[in-house]
Amino acid sequence: MSQRAPSQAGLLLWMYVLNKFLDTAAAASLTLSITQCVILQYISITCYWESSDHHLNASRYRLQINKTHCESKEIFNNVGVCETRGSNCSIQLSTSALHCFRADVLAYTNTGSMRSPLYFFNGSESVKLPPPQITHLKPSAGCLHVVWGMTESFIKDEEIHIRLQVEFTTHDQTRSQTIPAFSNETLELCDLHPGSKYTVRLRAQDDRASAHWSSWTSEDITTAEKAPSAAPRFWRHIQPAEEAGKRRLTLLWKPVSWPEINGVVLSYSVSCHSELDSSQWTCGALNASRSSCVLAVSTDPCHCKLTATNSAGTSPPAHIYIPADTDAELPPPQNFSVTPLDGTRLKVEWTAALNQSESGFVLQWSSVPHSGPASLHWEHMNKTARSFNLTGLLPEVPYNLSVVSLYGRRAGSDKSVIAFTQEGAPSVGPKMTVLKTSSSGVVLKWEPVPIEKLHGFIQHYTVLYSINGISEKVYTRAEQISLSGLTAGTYNICVMAHTAVGGAAGPWHMVAVGLEDIQVIPILLCSLLLSFLILIIPLCLRVRIKQCLCPTVPDPSKSSLSVWSNTKPCQHKLTSTMSSIISIGQATSYQDYAGKDYVPVQVLTYHTVPHDDNEAETKTDGTGTHLDPKPAPTQAFPTHLLNQSYTKPDQVIPEDLKPSSADLLFDSLFSCERNPVDLDPYIHESLSYAPFVTPADANRTPERVECSHFQQVLPEDTNI
Repeated sequence: MSQRAPSQAGLLLWMYVLNKFLDTAAAASLTLSITQCVILQYISITCYWESSDHHLNASRYRLQINKTHCESKEIFNNVGVCETRGSNCSIQLSTSALHCFRADVLAYTNTGSMRSPLYFFNGSESVKLPPPQITHLKPSAGCLHVVWGMTESFIKDEEIHIRLQVEFTTHDQTRSQTIPAFSNETLELCDLHPGSKYTVRLRAQDDRASAHWSSWTSEDITTAEKAPSAAPRFWRHIQPAEEAGKRRLTLLWKPVSWPEINGVVLSYSVSCHSELDSSQWTCGALNASRSSCVLAVSTDPCHCKLTATNSAGTSPPAHIYIPADTDAELPPPQNFSVTPLDGTRLKVEWTAALNQSESGFVLQWSSVPHSGPASLHWEHMNKTARSFNLTGLLPEVPYNLSVVSLYGRRAGSDKSVIAFTQEGAPSVGPKMTVLKTSSSGVVLKWEPVPIEKLHGFIQHYTVLYSINGISEKVYTRAEQISLSGLTAGTYNICVMAHTAVGGAAGPWHMVAVGLEDIQVIPILLCSLLLSFLILIIPLCLRVRIKQCLCPTVPDPSKSSLSVWSNTKPCQHKLTSTMSSIISIGQATSYQDYAGKDYVPVQVLTYHTVPHDDNEAETKTDGTGTHLDPKPAPTQAFPTHLLNQSYTKPDQVIPEDLKPSSADLLFDSLFSCERNPVDLDPYIHESLSYAPFVTPADANRTPERVECSHFQQVLPEDTNI
């Protein structure tokens, strides 16, 4: 036990010495060095360093900078000290940079510290100038005048060492030049594009410190505009004539490209004129956001032109010829083909027509279905073009593409094709209809899926049908099929549409096969017609039906008999003879009670007039001629019988059936057994004139007459 203890202690000592040796060797292999120091005049000195071991776990770094003699490199002044955990540190500099400096950095690690070698540098070679300032920027006649300067702290004697770099950029085109320059001088930048926005950037360098440029100073400016130097690109879409002598013409254009646009377009002007007469059509001045115009022109050949205008002037006109509706079509390109490149690109290829000299081609494309000619995309190409790559398209969207050949001012007919960048499965299936059923078969037809919902080219259709858990399917490329050899029963049938990627099923239908061939549609039509007649006949006869079911009944409470005396009429005795001539007065007004229909009645008024040898005076008024006898001293009837009307509903007295004075007798109207209340349904008050009854014999003594003795001699359908 005692022998093992010294051996273990020696082993631990040996391991400690070995680790110490290895740490010392590793520390000796590590290097820490300053890479560069940059001086900002009168601002700071920043030094950068790095270590050979990028995983050096230094807790902190300490940078020290001293001024030295440039030749002896002896220290004579301490500039400053800074500490950091990063790989660079800055010390404030309050004096000129025209000195020599010495710097070193000390790294503190877990095992000790490590110092970098001394780094000597000349301030004039390490200075980084402050960014220059643009004091004035002015465009004039295709040039830019730039006035620039340095900060006030910059020593003027050092301006002879300034080198200036100038960049001016427009539309991703950059031009740069580096020149010796002096502060506050004017730089002239020419050969610039009119009406273009430029970004001007400046930076400076001390030519003694070629490794250090100042940061950039930039400013934007737009050069003066000029009238557009080129015409807009012009195209058309001609639709067939809708009415005699008129057709719809859609004119399309693209803005003038840069740099020919020479500014910002404010408006477009479009007009057309016939080549056979003086007819003209114009869209007027259109704002710059418009790219199309629609005109209704004649079927004669016409000529259209387009101009663009900015603040400086108008562009040269663009021309296009519209052939007559009866002109012969020129041939289209040949061997037209479209190849998908990926999900967003298509390659279009064609060849020129034989024995033709094309001046160019126009490629047209639009998604299907498109919202009109204004959504048509197009591109002009020169006469040597034989292919074009379309980009920015969408997958699973059908595109209609066509190529048109240009022959001078005329255009040929187009040749079009439908293409997809990438196909997909249909989003809906076909809609099926049953054309005919028989005892052992059925004839089916379906509508094709719209191409925008098909997302690809149709490959085939699948007809699925099942009965009693047994399913079958039939493939076809047609849009109609006849299934035969079916057993009687009810089948579930649907149709699927397939593209190269997948398929989609349409709605299921239940179809009865083998049952009696009942013509369902005629039966339904007959049922609908019968129902219509049942409903329309009562509607047409509603007035007559209403009269039969709901007859008009007068309101007794509004009758004049509601105030009748309780004494029976039969108890009154007549005091004059009835042999006198009775005059009948006709009611002259009607009265409506609560919206009910009441029948006009005849009003009978009776007066006893004594006989007079003197002839009665005849008077004429607006209603006719009548006798005006002398007033009678007595009345033949009680006063409560005057001006009362008696009639039965719905009775009208014809003119030829009006009773005469000789025929007027009363039968049952004043029956002794009838109560006055029983007459209420037939009585209403009437405003009328009261004629007089003149006795034929004034010397005759009145007799007592009972009501039952009167006889009615008028027809039953005649109202009194």
